[in-house]
Amino acid sequence: MDSQTENEMRRAQEMHQFVADQLAWKYPSDDRRALFASFLSLAQSHHEAIIVLCCHERLIGSAYALLRPLVEVVNRGLFAGFLATPEQIETIKRGGSPYGEFNQLATKLDDVFNTEGLFTGHAGEAWKTMCGLTHGGLEQLNRRVGENGEIGCHFEQEDVQRLLASSTSVLVRIAFQFLGAMDRQDACHAVSAKYVALYSVPKER
Repeated sequence: MDSQTENEMRRAQEMHQFVADQLAWKYPSDDRRALFASFLSLAQSHHEAIIVLCCHERLIGSAYALLRPLVEVVNRGLFAGFLATPEQIETIKRGGSPYGEFNQLATKLDDVFNTEGLFTGHAGEAWKTMCGLTHGGLEQLNRRVGENGEIGCHFEQEDVQRLLASSTSVLVRIAFQFLGAMDRQDACHAVSAKYVALYSVPKER
């Protein structure tokens, strides 16, 4: 791991822990907010797993396989928190999937939060790429055998840096909105300020 990747790892770990500290609280448990909190908890687990896997060069492919589930969990959590009707909340509780098509959901989230492409940045071709990384597409297969025929995991350091930065920004976007929805404005602003301090010029939103 080169020095730039080590720095990206440090930032991801620091931001992850800071988010966890700010989220430590007891929250109302009505159906909507309980679902929102559950999605957030799963997003935290996925992000931490990405960090752990990125510590081992041979497991970078598996770390990348978690990026799509992380993005999907965050979008679904925000859907449950802000867009779902009471009927759709009931559908989710019964194990249904009322979220709609991924690209359309990303557009709706950009509209409701006025984020100008933050969510749709992971839609379209980016979503196809993430699906390939998760489901054994060429994005993974092309990195499993080296130039000299050696079997292994052949991602570049820049790939690792990009994954750490991108996955951290995805975690922050749900934590920020969750804290705001729970009327914890001080914690919400603290998360935002911490992210800006660590990622003054984010590589990827």
